[in-house]
Amino acid sequence: MTTSADGRRAVLRDTAVALPQWPRAPFPGVIAHHPGPSRRHGHAPAFHEATVVRGESASHYFRASGISALAEENGGLCTFWMGPRLGLYQITNAPLVGEDVLAPSTDANRALFGDFMGSMPHDHPDRPSKRAAVERSLGSAKFVARLEPDVRRHTADHLRLVAGREVPLDDFTLTLTAYVDSVIPGVLDLTQRPLPEYLDSAEYGRVVRGFFDLASDVISNDNPGAMREFDVIVPFVRDLLTANFEALAEAPAANLIRRYFALWELPFTRRSVAALDTARIKELGTIIVATYDTTALSLMWALGYVESDPQVKAALTAEARAGGKDGRCPRAGSPTVADLAVLEAVRLGGSNPSALWRRTTEAFTLNHRGVAVTVPPGTMLWLDRRQANRDPAVFPEPCRFAPANIEAIVRSERETVSSLLSRGRYEINSFSMINAERNPRKCPGRLFSVRMQSIVLSELYGHYTVSTRGVDLRLRRHASMPRPACPGTITIHRDTGTPREPKR
Repeated sequence: MTTSADGRRAVLRDTAVALPQWPRAPFPGVIAHHPGPSRRHGHAPAFHEATVVRGESASHYFRASGISALAEENGGLCTFWMGPRLGLYQITNAPLVGEDVLAPSTDANRALFGDFMGSMPHDHPDRPSKRAAVERSLGSAKFVARLEPDVRRHTADHLRLVAGREVPLDDFTLTLTAYVDSVIPGVLDLTQRPLPEYLDSAEYGRVVRGFFDLASDVISNDNPGAMREFDVIVPFVRDLLTANFEALAEAPAANLIRRYFALWELPFTRRSVAALDTARIKELGTIIVATYDTTALSLMWALGYVESDPQVKAALTAEARAGGKDGRCPRAGSPTVADLAVLEAVRLGGSNPSALWRRTTEAFTLNHRGVAVTVPPGTMLWLDRRQANRDPAVFPEPCRFAPANIEAIVRSERETVSSLLSRGRYEINSFSMINAERNPRKCPGRLFSVRMQSIVLSELYGHYTVSTRGVDLRLRRHASMPRPACPGTITIHRDTGTPREPKR
């Protein structure tokens, strides 16, 4: 049997053609359709078995079932049945529909995230102000630039503490990110009891470390049973606010937690903290955990990929040690080698589930290859982001870690990290649920996340020799978030050839 990519696609295609053609294809002659292995239930039983029981990613299921191959051969789209629900699967990063006809994939979203903006419908009057509370800080290039000296200083402090010890790579990135996000002024300001103190807590550690894994299992794997551990987020947030009350009371105006109290028109007092309802507590917990957790996961991918490529590692090290005090390239404002490495790792690994879906609330017209079809309400609109981020029409080496892939989407010499991450850019989907028109839900903190990772890499490779061991960059099973199969370990040693930072 052939093992080539073309051979595998041919086998999958032949299998798809041989399957029973029932239930019927919804758009015959326009959009390819994969009927699934079950005459009665389409793909539902097989998808559950693959993702929930065997722990495979949703993207892996779409490849193994033949859905991905059919989409690849038919303009990037394929329909299928998930039990009684119609699924429309997409393998390219291009908007198909406006946000106004989309709803969260499951009614459990509010139970998971409370009043978080991502759980609200597109026309909810509170969404713009809640988004602005984050975006005015973490999405502002000027604000993020002002944070860079503090991010660099606290990163350096943390690296000194772990130097010389072999530590798990996932713990290294999580603890570092949680610490820096806790103590830099104007973001979380959790300086009395920083987040790392909660990571190993017997009471809270499971949710603090795995918040989005649990949530993503509900959403991407269509597995409501994963909600049973989720409510621990409520006592965790109350404890966090109480333990850091004095620091938060004195925090700068940009502080995310204080901004949410202002949105709720509540004074920041101990009585207000004690009286917060569950929906607001979960909303605040989502904001707090999202600030460090997704960045830590992306940083783990970035370090794993950099350490796997000696050429990129050498270029990154040279830039960090020759680029001056702030580690930048000579062309101020343009993406650095560190920026390109981070964006490339986000493309390949990312920090969101491999495939996500939203449901349509009303019928909409879809134009595909010059023909219009009406997609009915209740359709599962799936984006296989892992496959779409490897689109060979966009990236010259789609399946390989190569910063040149990011350089390929640079449009002009004026391109910046901020412009590459703007709402109007669709080449990389690692910060959206799906690619809706105008991307109104694109992560408001994406600029801060990418720039923070770049600064960490600059500090690390600018002052330390780095080695990793046992890293396996394949996807881990039974993890809804895209985690490496084995994160391995990292050891850093201070490089005596680099100047020491001045004492502060």
